[in-house]
Amino acid sequence: MAPLPPPRAAAGEDAGPALNSRELLQGALESVSKGTTVLIVGIVLFLGLSFLGRVVAARALSVESFGEFNLGVSFTTLLSIMILLGLNQALARMLAWEQDAGERRTLIRWAIGVAAISSAAGSIAVFVAAPGIAALFHNPELVPVFRLMSITVGFGAITPVFASIFQGFHNVVPNALFNQIINPILFLTFVVLLFEFNFGLTGVIIAYVIANGVALIGIVLYTARRLPRLLPKTATRPARPNPMLWTLTLSLWGVASLGFVTGYADTIVLGVYRPSIDVGYYSTSITISRVVLLAAQALTYIYLPMSARLARLNAHDALRSTYVTATRWILVLTFPLFLLFVFAPHLTIAFLFGKKYEASATSLQFLAAAAFFSNIAGPVSATLGGLGMARTQLWTSSTSAIANLALSFGLVPTFGILGATTAWAVARCLYPGLGLTALHRTHGITPFRRVLLLPVVVTLAIGIPVFVAAELLHPPGVVVIPLFFFGAALYFFALVATRSLLEGDLAALAIVERLLRRPLPQVRRWILRRAAPDPFLDASGPKGP
Repeated sequence: MAPLPPPRAAAGEDAGPALNSRELLQGALESVSKGTTVLIVGIVLFLGLSFLGRVVAARALSVESFGEFNLGVSFTTLLSIMILLGLNQALARMLAWEQDAGERRTLIRWAIGVAAISSAAGSIAVFVAAPGIAALFHNPELVPVFRLMSITVGFGAITPVFASIFQGFHNVVPNALFNQIINPILFLTFVVLLFEFNFGLTGVIIAYVIANGVALIGIVLYTARRLPRLLPKTATRPARPNPMLWTLTLSLWGVASLGFVTGYADTIVLGVYRPSIDVGYYSTSITISRVVLLAAQALTYIYLPMSARLARLNAHDALRSTYVTATRWILVLTFPLFLLFVFAPHLTIAFLFGKKYEASATSLQFLAAAAFFSNIAGPVSATLGGLGMARTQLWTSSTSAIANLALSFGLVPTFGILGATTAWAVARCLYPGLGLTALHRTHGITPFRRVLLLPVVVTLAIGIPVFVAAELLHPPGVVVIPLFFFGAALYFFALVATRSLLEGDLAALAIVERLLRRPLPQVRRWILRRAAPDPFLDASGPKGP
């Protein structure tokens, strides 16, 4: 495990655990809930707007053109991650750990400088090498796709660095505002506008480039305005950053790159061996399945610096408890999507993308099931990162990536979409599974307690028959909307019926209170009356699963 540097205590901050575990737990969950309030708004808008943008593009384009667009996105995103070198995650972790203002300013200055140089080099390289990249996929039509998208390689490499600055300060507003709201709004707007002028695939790509470019400009301006308030320019700063920044960057570069291989290698390999129309079908199912992962990604974005803080304070009981609670929060949004995508796939695809994409229904079922398992394992990656377990992240990511590559090259040439589906599903399950095993062995962290498992069983027992019936009855596609809300309400009902609410869920109530702009004291008392003993903090509570 790559050790984190000893922190410098900020003025007025205790270097040790001055608070007890329960107080630290509540403070940590409140920190998460504050960020999650913003992220919930952001993720709802992101889901609606970005999904609508993809849906508009998929419905207007042929299946083959939609496949070419997704090949371009997958390949350029891979290069963005490769040249980013894991710098964004390393910077967020170091800022959360480091307390000296001067050291923080040096970390930020060097991170931005390195990201700017690598971003420019990456974009130029893709533009020049576009013919060779297109030849890899045996499709000369991809040359203009890669050339147009080459600029987004740089955008994708530097934008996360600016977002990570505020992530290190537990501020998720920039990420939610620019990446989850402004970016998809612009993509949707320009897709619709350019389709009106019959730009076709070129219009979709231009819309994608504009959306990414404006998001970058916005977050740069936001940083220039807000950063001086967080870190005064008068702070004494060293000439060079703590060397641990580069150690973590290199470790996390492997993790991030291998993580991308886990998520996208199957799509790229499918494009090498199969025609673009197959990529179009597969892109439909994988795009929908990744929606299942967004809830976890939103919450774990703020969970990483919070877990680093608890680790710094040696608050291991609070960390174990927040892990269980955070996993249950993830499932509130995960469950309705899982039930829809796995047990009513034809209904979902026909409603969202149109009947011409229904051939991807079987693929969607397997992919969504794998995504659900990844979520129920909890915020594995963020916790490994917060604890500084970079080596564990590296070997778990390596195993997952190797499995994806091996299965992709072994199965895709023969089985096409089914082979790519198998590769992604296996790799998606391996990474959180291995990471959670390591967390449980070294720190006793696991989400699989009664307060999580019992509501899951009840929700599945009631939900599966309802969603299967909806699929078999072939109702109008719009029924997908009430089914989603039914799935979310069903999971909440299961939490209450099985007495699986925890005192820590009061922090989740704070999200609702902020959104409604009013306190809910009766609901707060109702939760307290029905709260189960915390499996880690209550001596009288259950100690095992």
